[in-house]
Amino acid sequence: MKTGAFWIGGKHAVLSAIKNPKRKINKLIITEENQKDFNLKNFNKKILIETKDKKEIDKIFISENIVHQGVAAEIESIPTVELKEYLKSKSNSKNTLVVLDDITDQRNIGSIIRSCSAFNIDAVILLEKNYNPKNKMMYKSASGAMELVNIIPVSNITNALEVLKKNNYWVYGLDGNAKENIEDQKWSNQNVFVFGSEGDGLRRLVKENCDHLIKIQINKEIESLNVSNAVSTTLGIFRLLERKN
Repeated sequence: MKTGAFWIGGKHAVLSAIKNPKRKINKLIITEENQKDFNLKNFNKKILIETKDKKEIDKIFISENIVHQGVAAEIESIPTVELKEYLKSKSNSKNTLVVLDDITDQRNIGSIIRSCSAFNIDAVILLEKNYNPKNKMMYKSASGAMELVNIIPVSNITNALEVLKKNNYWVYGLDGNAKENIEDQKWSNQNVFVFGSEGDGLRRLVKENCDHLIKIQINKEIESLNVSNAVSTTLGIFRLLERKN
């Protein structure tokens, strides 16, 4: 395997990687029955293709137990985006970001990135120590969205929020004990939603650096939503309210 290269599996993840002009594909391994779906005449890339049986592809993902659907690709990493450079490119434009505070589960991160893509969120900011850019499970959970959303790893979430606020972003922290409801907010053109880990929620300094702490109204018999569902629900409500305002 080449330096910076790693394997991903699953039709959506692999097709999305092939379609991404920034992504280099070193090798594609498919089963015979998948050849029609991966006809390279449909893609503007030269890729080495090997046809193997399912058991051979299973060996690539043996430690992760990923349902690869008979498709695997060895891909090259894409350089991550620096926060300040990203903000320069989005200066004065309408934009909404998601920040993940100390969320470590790679499957959850992948699912969140998928939700962000579904609701047209342009970038996800997260702690670099919690982000494994070569994690196969994250790519599988994202179902192709890793190619569609900017990932911005940072060393300190609090510092990142301070930078965002200096760049005219309004920061909303999701907190089940908050007094304000998401439905009561008036949105600006530049918004940030911050989500904490399922066990501990937002950390104290992160909370203190939010402009508003807000909550989703849910059944009082249910303590909370898992973080992936909370992100989907929040972004869905936000987009609905945004259209009404």
